[in-house]
Order: sequence, then structure tokens, then C-alpha cells
Amino acid sequence: ATARPPHQLTVLAGDEITTRMKNLGQLSWNYPMERGMICDGETQLRVWARVLEVLRVVVPIPMMMMTPMMATMAGSGGNGGGFLATMAAARRGKHHKNVNVTGASVGDSGTVGKQQQHQHRQHQQEQQQQRTTYSSNNCVFLLLVPPFVPAVISEGVDCMLFRELGMARVSRMLGACMAAVKYLSFCQSIPDTTDDIDTVKNGGWFNDDTKCCCVVDSGYSFTHVVPTHRGEALVKAIRRLDIGGKVLTNLLKEAVTYRQWNMMDEYHIVNDAKEQLCFVIEQFDKEMKKARATRKGLRWFDREYLLPDFVNTFRGSVRLPEPLQRKKEMEDMERMEKEAERLNDEKERKELLDEARDLSNMQVEEGCGTEDSGPNTPKNHKFKKGKKNGKHKHDKQVNEEGSMDDSGNESEEESDQQRLRRLKAMREAERKRREQESLERQALAMSVERFAIPEVLFRPSDIGLNCGGIAEAIVESIEACDAMFRAAMYHNVLLVGGNAKIPGFRDRVETELRKLAPTNYEVRVYLPDNPVSYAWEGAKYFSKQPGFQERYSVDRLSWTAMKKMGKSQEEIWGKKIYNSINNKLYNPC
Repeated sequence: ATARPPHQLTVLAGDEITTRMKNLGQLSWNYPMERGMICDGETQLRVWARVLEVLRVVVPIPMMMMTPMMATMAGSGGNGGGFLATMAAARRGKHHKNVNVTGASVGDSGTVGKQQQHQHRQHQQEQQQQRTTYSSNNCVFLLLVPPFVPAVISEGVDCMLFRELGMARVSRMLGACMAAVKYLSFCQSIPDTTDDIDTVKNGGWFNDDTKCCCVVDSGYSFTHVVPTHRGEALVKAIRRLDIGGKVLTNLLKEAVTYRQWNMMDEYHIVNDAKEQLCFVIEQFDKEMKKARATRKGLRWFDREYLLPDFVNTFRGSVRLPEPLQRKKEMEDMERMEKEAERLNDEKERKELLDEARDLSNMQVEEGCGTEDSGPNTPKNHKFKKGKKNGKHKHDKQVNEEGSMDDSGNESEEESDQQRLRRLKAMREAERKRREQESLERQALAMSVERFAIPEVLFRPSDIGLNCGGIAEAIVESIEACDAMFRAAMYHNVLLVGGNAKIPGFRDRVETELRKLAPTNYEVRVYLPDNPVSYAWEGAKYFSKQPGFQERYSVDRLSWTAMKKMGKSQEEIWGKKIYNSINNKLYNPC
């Protein structure tokens, strides 16, 4: 996305937004994608240009292909060359400025020592390495796309990549197919039997050698269910739900605005609250009934989201509401008291055992020293006991003196107990200070919204959509496959996308799917460690295979020739997008 700060003409793109700005709510945002497809070409072109700039890929401006009038407009910053020409001119100006500064510093280096000259030469070499650039005319652009992109949008993206950015070759792949490639490579590294110790480490996951995978991609704008075999998408069985993370964030904004604060213009703050607090439960109706019978603030899921003040904090935090906090403190105090009682009982028991052992040893010693120990034993015993008591009194007096020294600061060295008391006092003061600061900050009370908002993914009818949830879409997609694939698809369900990171999402999908699937099929759902970048990792792995560029990408000259011949986007890209893996090129299992 791109963003414009208030009262400024600067347009920030990509990573510049988070590195330069702290308060994201005051920016004017432009999003290039709508419903998962690129709809704003200029914004997307700015984002891609920023990515290439970070990767040190130079986009050459085709001045030879321009007319003299277009070249004049591009040189004067007009619309002929677009904003890429302006960015290139700014980059050239910055480069010349760095060269001048470097030359001036070299001219003055005669007055410094040899060591400083050596450091200066090393710094120049590092700058030269950083200035190493690449041309986009020698690059291959791999683009992950959703299924069923309209031809108009696909053609516009091709024009941006080939004509504006000057890419040598472009490859289009389904993101779900690339996630399946990564999944199949993961299955290849796992043993085929369940008796191996590595299988136990992977949570009982083993390779069933079916080469099938049902990918559930639940992202920002949509949720796609794509069954694949050997990485090839079964097009007739693809299903789509128009529910994603954007819908959940908008619903949470409306709920919070209706109940407490007006957060309709604070999309990023509400989105952060959703990512930190929302979760999925398996028994939604049961928890809602319990919530109606429990006072707000005492429910186990009640939390408060502290809003950032953009002075000391730039991101919200979570805390317990005051009733739950008091309840937790009381439980902690009871637990500490029980622990103290247990320790005191153990200490008293140990002291009694020590006294009994001392008494038995004393009787044995007196029995060995004299033959008749009748009347003297109790006296000696009393004398010993009194001596021990006197020792305790002496120790107590020493401790009191030590405590007096502590209070009067007369002791020169700090004991362990004094240090412990001082650290506890400092910790308590810090805790009180933080509590006071948190009480002064504004907070959003989050209760049933924490699990009611993600419930829309499984029950879209709650917001008026006449369709089934994710589990129903998975079953419908698998049943649309051939009968020979169905058991393997139920056995290899892969969850990717940002919504898969919601706590409890995987367990809910598996529970719902088990209820709807045939009883003779085994249901198995896999959630990777990082479901957001899982498809990208698969694309990176697949692009390293031999013969990838020749078979699954189109060069600029061929694309231009096919366009002149009048070929459609389906004829250019159809087989390359959906038939991702060929047995002769790559066999993941």
C-alpha cells in the first residue's frame, strides 16, 4: 500500500510507511488491491518500484522508444515518462550528490593519519558494494495470483511488468499451488511409517504418498479452497468465500464503535486489537449462554485493550479488567499463603526431627560415659536445652542488632536479605508506577467480541451472507473432485493465510470437518509455523527447479508477439498458471 502524511506531498510506499511514521492512523491510505485482485495500477506500480529499489534493481527508462515530445515531457517531469522517470531522476541526483561528498572528503584526507585513511578507503569500498545494482532487463518476476482473475486485470498487470518495469520474463502461479509444493516437499522429508521417532516429533504427521493436498487459503480479502494433485489445481473444484481479515476488522470496528469508542477511522488500531485478542472457540452457543449469566468484567475472556498515546507507546497492549485483576491477586495470595504454610510445616517437622536426633545422640553418649545415669540425665538434658535456648536468644539478639544496623545504615556491607528487600521495594514501586500509567490511558473493553467476530468465518449467515462457512466450503470442494481423490483430500488439508494464525482456528476447522466428512474417511489438518509466507516459500523452492524459466514463464518479446497476434490471456497464461507441476520437470514425492 501507499500512504500520504497529512499536509504533505510525499507519498510513502511499502516499508517507508512503518519506518518513517509512528502514528499510522493519521495517514491517507491507498490500497492497490480489492477483493484480492489488483485494481489500482498506479499504486501497485509504486509499491513494486519501491521493492525493486530496496533490492537494488534499476528500472531503465526506454528513452529510445519515446518520441522527442515524450522524451521532453519525461525529462521535464511531465506525464510522458510517468512517476518512474521522476524517481529515476531523483535517484541520479542523489547519486551525484554522494559522489561530490565523497570527493570532498577524499580531498581533505591528506591531513588525517594513516589509520583514518585506511578506514576511509574501507568505507568507500563498502559504499561501492552497496551501489552494486542489477537491471530489470535481466530479471524474472514470479507473481502469485488468486484463481479466476479477470482478463482485463491480468492484461493490465502484464503491461505494468513488461512495459513500465521492463522485466525480462514474467511467471504467474497460483499461491495455493505453491503452498501445495511446499507441503509436498515437507511430506517427502517425513518417513512413510508411524513407528519412526521423527514422526512423533512432527505431531504424528507422516507421508501417505498420495501427492494430494486441499489448500485452504484464508487471507485479507477472501478465502479460497483449492484441491491440488501433484501441485496441479483441480479447477472445477475450486471454491471461494468473500470473507477475510478485512471483513473481520470492519465488523470489530462497528462493534467497538457501537458499544464504547468511535473507532471507525482507526483501522490499524482495531486491526492490531483483532490480531492480539481474537480467538476461535469450538462451542460458541454454550459460551454465549454463559456470558449472558455472568457479569461483565468477571468473564474469563474479558480483556482491555490499552490504546497507544503516540508519545510513549505506539502500539496497544492488553491487560485484565479490574474485577479479574483483583480475583487473580486474591488467588495468588491464597496460593502464596498455602505455600508459606507448607514451608512452615516442613520447617517445624525438620526442627522436631533434629531435636529428637540430638536427644537420642545425647542419651547414647551419656550411656557410654557412665554406668548409672539415673537422676543426672534430666538435669543434663535441661542444661543442654537451656544452653540451646540461650544460643537461640543470642542469635536473635544478633539478628536484631543486624536489623538495627540495617535501619540505621551502620553496616558497611549489604547482606543478601537487605539486597532482596531493596529489590522488592524497587519492583513494587515500578509496578505501582506502571499501574498508574495504565489507569490513565484509554482502554477498549473487549468481551464476547473476541470470539464472536472470528465466528463469521464458520457462520457467514450471522452477517447476512447466504453461504456456508469454511468447513462447508471444504466439503463442497472435495466432493466436486473425482472419487479417487476424496479420501486423500480429507487426509491432507493445509491451512495458509493470515486468518490461520488466529488461536483455535485449526482445531475448529478439524472439528467441523470431522462432523461433515464421511465416517470412513480420516480427517487431518496441517497448520505450518508461518502460514502467511508459506506460499512464498513454496514459490522460492519451485523457482529453483531446472527448466522453470523455459516452461513456466513468458519473455517480453514473446508476450508482445502473442498480443499482436490477438491471443487472449487464457491462451497465454492458462496452462502455465493451473498446471504448476509436470512430472517430467519436477516430482516432489
